[in-house]
Amino acid sequence: MRIFLYFHFLLSACLILLSCGQSSSDKTGDIPVIDIIENLGNYEKVPVSQYIAELEYISLETNDNCLFADENLELLVTSTHIFVRGFRYCYAFDRNGQFLGQIGNYGQGPGEFNYLTGFTIDEKNQALYLETFRTLLKYSWDGVFHQTIELPKSIHGSSLHDVFFVRDNLFIGHFPNYKGDLFHNFVLFDDSSEVIKSFDNYVQFNRTREIAPWTDDSMKPYRIGKRIYVKEIANDTLFYLNEQNELIPQLVFDLGKYSNTKEKRESRVPGEINDEIMLPTSTWSMIGTHNHFFFSIRAYNLSGKFYFPEKGKRRSVVIPSGYQIVEGAEYRDLFGIYDIVNQTTQLLDTDPISPIRGFVNDLDGSLSFWPRYYTSDNELVDIWQAEDMKEFLTEEYFAAHEIKDPAAHQKLKELVQKMDEEDNPVIVIGKLRPELIRPNN
Repeated sequence: MRIFLYFHFLLSACLILLSCGQSSSDKTGDIPVIDIIENLGNYEKVPVSQYIAELEYISLETNDNCLFADENLELLVTSTHIFVRGFRYCYAFDRNGQFLGQIGNYGQGPGEFNYLTGFTIDEKNQALYLETFRTLLKYSWDGVFHQTIELPKSIHGSSLHDVFFVRDNLFIGHFPNYKGDLFHNFVLFDDSSEVIKSFDNYVQFNRTREIAPWTDDSMKPYRIGKRIYVKEIANDTLFYLNEQNELIPQLVFDLGKYSNTKEKRESRVPGEINDEIMLPTSTWSMIGTHNHFFFSIRAYNLSGKFYFPEKGKRRSVVIPSGYQIVEGAEYRDLFGIYDIVNQTTQLLDTDPISPIRGFVNDLDGSLSFWPRYYTSDNELVDIWQAEDMKEFLTEEYFAAHEIKDPAAHQKLKELVQKMDEEDNPVIVIGKLRPELIRPNN
């Protein structure tokens, strides 16, 4: 065990050092290093047809029992259900968009909650887990409450964040290192709240006072097959949890002198960010398929040093509780793609006609598409506001875009015509191109 921990420490230390000094497309052994700085200024307009064979639009039913607030929605999609979570609600829909009911309720009683920070799903057993500040609430997909799971706490008494279902009765979560002295960052625990395994945190620093910047959090974990991918925002390495419950390095993102170093974290002042790059952003996380990783970048105060694409819009969001609004900081968000097979990186340019950033939609001429979720059926999923579709999808907009599927374009126009701008969002399902799907997925 000591030998393993010693090796793990050396590997982590090497990754941290290499990520600060490697040049473009270099590798640490078999671990690719993505040089983000070298790619800044080089942007490509990537068509959605490069990854997606066809798009399906699912209009979520709108009624008084399932109204959405204007906020950063989180979604989970299966072959039969769509679950959408806000801060104080979770709704279930079928794959046609018909409202099936609410999961849990706002309140103080058993199975009720005041504020939701996340949710995760067990597809095999059709269970849904709603995350609050202190607990996981287990429900069946028809909304029946089953169990409250207390979240493990750090040495300072704070609960795990960004909890994700792994398999059987096992979960993984993250302790934000707000004071700098935590011995563990990621933790495996079961549905009896017992900690099964803790992963060592090798980045120790000393803050004079405890603050809670979002840069000390982790991204929302995601699944590709049997692997669970995790990344701390302040850490340059993407890891995956394998079936032996080991965290294995997958990618290193080289941010050069703009990385969130130990020294920067130690001297962090609330509400202040210097010339830095965060990956992923607080709004857009990272997902992947077996062949690609889709990631987001937020560059602070770097517009005078690098060229950035025109700003695009990705709908209004509410900053979650605990996140800090950085006053006076200028930032630009970027989307990127890493090709695992060819070990190449692309940063996306914006479509000058579309106000929405992402893949340029050359299939039916609709809004640009950016994946927010990857299903077990090899589908990439985005979510659009009806208001955006009504406002921007005009004949002038369509005329400025390539349309490879006229029949799909006609169906899109009919959908937009029937919409009201006050309708609930539209779930956009992108069927992954067959050649990008691994057999026995």
